[in-house]
Amino acid sequence: MKRTEPPYLLDCLLLFLLSPRDRETVSGDLYEEFLDVKLPELGQLRAHLWYMGQVLSFVPGRIEAVLLQGHALRLLCFCTALAGGWHGMMDILLRHPGYRSQVVIAATIVSQAALTLAALRFHRYRSLRAFAMVGSAAILWLAGIALKATIGGAHLEGYVLLIALALIVQAVLTVLTMPRAKVTRGKSA
Repeated sequence: MKRTEPPYLLDCLLLFLLSPRDRETVSGDLYEEFLDVKLPELGQLRAHLWYMGQVLSFVPGRIEAVLLQGHALRLLCFCTALAGGWHGMMDILLRHPGYRSQVVIAATIVSQAALTLAALRFHRYRSLRAFAMVGSAAILWLAGIALKATIGGAHLEGYVLLIALALIVQAVLTVLTMPRAKVTRGKSA
């Protein structure tokens, strides 16, 4: 029987999905099982399908790691802070009726983004993480009001819709990420 390799692209995907410390052992074990067990037992097509299933089983763990390690939340907070700052500055410059309340909303968005970024950076302070989680309820409430007004309004404000959706995702990621923050030997992990 001709020995074949696992599909190259699946092998590359596997290496991407695994943490650096697991790459050699897990990929080596799968490679060995593919060649020595599955290929003779299942044939080439079914062995390749088995290998694909094994590789794809690592996708949920990688998605969870990317979302809950805080990298996505940091980027999102930076973007919502910029959007809130831009929105507040436009309200101050244009001075439409009710602009003061809009400036307060923009300041809340920027403040919550800054608080969340600080809690991610200095997560050994539990009170900071708790404030960030409580503040996420405020931006979730603001996002709900903005969504309702935008969807039910006379004309669709696309930028408000995007900011509201970003705030919802930020609130959810904040609540999911903050309790998972680990503290080791008094230093941020």
